[in-house]
Amino acid sequence: MTLWRSFTWPAWRDQPGRVVLAVIAVMLGVALAFGVHLLNGAALAEFARAARGVNGQPDLVLKARAGALVDADLVALLNRPEVTAASPVVEAMALWPGQVGPQGRGLSIHLIGLDPLALLGSTAAGHPLAPELTPQVEGGMAALLQANAVHLNAAARKLLPADAKTLKLRLPGNGTPRDIELAIGGRVVADNTPLGVLDIADAQALFGRLGSLDRIDVQLASGVDAKAWAASLPARWQAEPPDDAGARLNDMTRSYRVNLGLLALMALFTGSFLVYAVLSLATAQRLPQWALVGVLGVSARMRWRLILTEGLVIGAVGTVLGLLLGVGLAAGALKLMGSDLGLHGASDSSVDLLFNQPLLLPAFVYGALGLAAALVAALAPALTVRRIAPALVLKGLGLPAGRTLPAWAGLALLALGAALAWLPPIWNDTPVAAYAAMFFLMMGGLALVPALVQGMTALLTRLPASALLLLARERSRDQATEARRSLAGVLVALALAVAMTVMIGSFRESLMRWLDQALPADLYVRSSLRAANGMPAPLPPALLQAISQRPEVARTSPQITARLRLAAGGQTVALTARDIQAGGLPLIERWSGATAPGTLPIWVNEAARDRDGLKPGHVLQGELMESGRTLKLQVQGVWRDYSRQNTALWMALDDYRRASGDASTAELALWLAPGQSLDATRDAVRQLGGDNIEMAAAGELRALSLKIFDRSFAITIWLQAVALAVGLFGVIASQSAQALARKREFGLLRHLGLSRRQLMRLLLIEASLQGGAGAIAGLALGLGLSAILVYVVNPQSFHWSMEMHLPLLRLAVLVGLAFAAAVGASLLAGRRALGTDAVRAVREDA
Repeated sequence: MTLWRSFTWPAWRDQPGRVVLAVIAVMLGVALAFGVHLLNGAALAEFARAARGVNGQPDLVLKARAGALVDADLVALLNRPEVTAASPVVEAMALWPGQVGPQGRGLSIHLIGLDPLALLGSTAAGHPLAPELTPQVEGGMAALLQANAVHLNAAARKLLPADAKTLKLRLPGNGTPRDIELAIGGRVVADNTPLGVLDIADAQALFGRLGSLDRIDVQLASGVDAKAWAASLPARWQAEPPDDAGARLNDMTRSYRVNLGLLALMALFTGSFLVYAVLSLATAQRLPQWALVGVLGVSARMRWRLILTEGLVIGAVGTVLGLLLGVGLAAGALKLMGSDLGLHGASDSSVDLLFNQPLLLPAFVYGALGLAAALVAALAPALTVRRIAPALVLKGLGLPAGRTLPAWAGLALLALGAALAWLPPIWNDTPVAAYAAMFFLMMGGLALVPALVQGMTALLTRLPASALLLLARERSRDQATEARRSLAGVLVALALAVAMTVMIGSFRESLMRWLDQALPADLYVRSSLRAANGMPAPLPPALLQAISQRPEVARTSPQITARLRLAAGGQTVALTARDIQAGGLPLIERWSGATAPGTLPIWVNEAARDRDGLKPGHVLQGELMESGRTLKLQVQGVWRDYSRQNTALWMALDDYRRASGDASTAELALWLAPGQSLDATRDAVRQLGGDNIEMAAAGELRALSLKIFDRSFAITIWLQAVALAVGLFGVIASQSAQALARKREFGLLRHLGLSRRQLMRLLLIEASLQGGAGAIAGLALGLGLSAILVYVVNPQSFHWSMEMHLPLLRLAVLVGLAFAAAVGASLLAGRRALGTDAVRAVREDA
C-alpha cells in the first residue's frame, strides 16, 4: 500500500487521462456484453411467459393424427381413469375491421374457444390448466356463460372505444368471409397481442366447426407416467408434451444471440489492448523510478505485484461501472422497444423483466471477464518490470531485450486459424472452430506487426539519403516490437470493423440480388384473413377469376403454403406450392441424377440440407398435416432462402394439387400488362377484394425487407463503432505517452542541431510508418476475418450462403480513419513534447 501511495497514485494523478480511458474501455466492454445478455434473457422470458399463458400448463396435449378431433374423442378421454381434467380447445384468427396492424396491414385477433367450467374445475383442484386464459368476469356464472360473449385481454381492450359493448369481427368462410358480432365480456391476462376467449360451444358454432376440436389439454392423475400413457392411446390420437415455445425460440435465436454476445465481447477484447498499451507505456515512462526503487530494496516480485494491482484496480472499477451501465442500457432498450423487444409488437415496457431472470451468475461471469481482461493486459508489463536490471537502467542502458514472437510463429498462427475455419460447427449450429480461427488469425497478425514495420522501414533505403530518414529508419527498426504494443488495440478494432463492414455489405448486396429473384411479379395479393394456424386463408375462387380477367393484368401465378410432417413424430415444416416455371426460385444446387420412381420433385432451402440432410437426390416421405396423406418426395435442388432459418420446402403447384386434392389459393402474384399503371391496378384489385385482401408491390416488399435488415444490424454496427472507438482511443493514448516518454531524446536532438520543424517531420515519418503498418495489417486481417464470417460463420449459424462484396468506400474511410488517428495523435503529442521542457529534460542525464 505504501508503494501504491508513493509510486502509482502520483503517476495516475499527473496523467489521469490514460487511466480514465483504460477504465472506460473495460467499462464499455463489460456493459455491452452484460446488457446484451440481459436483453436476450428478458426477450426469451417474456416470449415464454406469453406462450405459457396461451397454451396453458397441461401434462399432455392431445391431437388427431389426421384431420381434427371430435366431441366424441373428448367423451372417450374423460372416461379414462388416468385423466383428472381435460380442456377442449378450438382456435381461429379473425380480422378486426377498421384496425391497422404492423406495416399498415389488417389487424388479426386470436380467438380461443374453451370450456370455462373445465378451467374452473382444474383451478379448484389445485392444478389449473390455463390460469391466464380463465375469464375474469363480474356477475357470476351467468356472465361467464353469456352467449356469444368474448373475454378480451389488455392488448385488445386498448383498441376498443371507451363505450364499446360489442365487437365486430370477420372470419374466413368457405369461399366467402363471414362477419360476426360478439358481446364484450370479462378479461383475460394472457399474451401481449390481441386475444379473446369464448365458450367453446359458441366458438364451434361461430367458426363453422360444430363437433370439431383442435386439441384437448390433458392433466393426468398423480403417479401416471405420461410417456407410457401416451404410447397406449389409440392410433388415431397423438399425445405430446405442450410445446415449449420459449425453448424453441431459444434454439431458433441461439446463433444470433451467441454472435451478438461475442461481438459485444469484442469491445472488451479491444479494450484489454488499450489497458495493455497504457500500462506498458506508463511502465516505460517510469523506468528510472522502477530502477531506483529496485536499488532501494523493492524486490522484483513486489514490482510485479504492483503492476498487476494497477491492472486489477482498473479492471475492478471498469467492471463495477460496466455492470451498472449494462443494467442501464438494458433498461433503456426495454423502454424504447417494449417489454418483449418487438416480438409481439407490444408498446408497454417493464424493467421488472430484467430482474425476473438469474442475475448473480451472469454478473459474476461478465465481471470475471472484465477483471481477467485487465489482468491479462497487465501481465506483460508486469513481467517486463520484473525482468529489469536496476543498475543497467540507471546507467541509461534501458530495458533488456524484449521477448517477441518470431515471424514464423505469426505465420504458424495464421495457418492454424485457416485450418480451424474448415471445421464443422461443434455445438448446435454454433461455429466454435470458426471463432477460434478468427482469434488465431488476429494473434498471428499481431505477431507479424514487427516484421511488417521492418519491411516498410526497409523501403526508406530507396529514398534519397537524409539525416531524418536515417533516424526514422534506425528507430523504427529498433522499436518494431514497440509498434505492436502501441498499435495492438487499433489493429484489432480495425480488423473487426473491416470484417463486420464486409460481412454486412456482402449480406446486404446478396439480399438485394435475392429479392430481385424471389419477387419476379409486379404485385402480390393475399387474404387479410388468417386460418387457425396463422397462415393466410384461401382467397375466394370468384375473386381469383375476377382478378385474372382484369385488363390491367397480363398473367397470374397462384401459390399456397401447407404444413408437412417430414417423418412419423418428426417436425412440421412449411411446404410452399407454386408454379416453379414462373421464377422466384434462386437455386444454388441442382440434382442431375435420375428421378426416383413414384416420387414428387421438391426443392429445399439450405437449412433443410444442413440440418435435416435433405441433399439433392435424397428420397423421403412426408405427411400432409391437413389431409393426412403421405407423399414420397425427392429433392431436386437447394434454393437460397433469406426469409427463414428453419426448414422449408417448395413443390410444383400442379403436383401438390394432384397429391393433396387441395385446389385452393392463398396468395396470388400478378404481372401487369404493358403500359398499365401499378396504382391503377392496385385500385382495381382493391375494388374487387375490399378489406379482405392485402396487397404489396415488389418494390415495397424489397424496401421493407431492406429496412428490416438495416434495423436488425443496427446494434451490430453500433457495437462495431464502440469497439473501433476504443481502439482509436488506445492508439491516441499510446502515441501520446510514447511521445512524452521521448522528451529527453528530443532535447538531445535539439542540442545536436535539429529544429522543431525537423523533429515534427521525423515524428510524421515514424508515425506514418507505424500507422501505415497498422492500417495495412488491420485491413488484411479484416479481409481474412470477413472471409470466415461470410463463408463459414453465416452458413453454419444461419444457413445463409452469400457472395463476397467489398464496399470500397467504407473500407477506405475505416483505414483512413485509423491511419489519421495514429499520425494525428503522434503529431499532437509531439508538439507538446517539443516544448521548452524538452530541452531541459537533457539535464536529467547529469
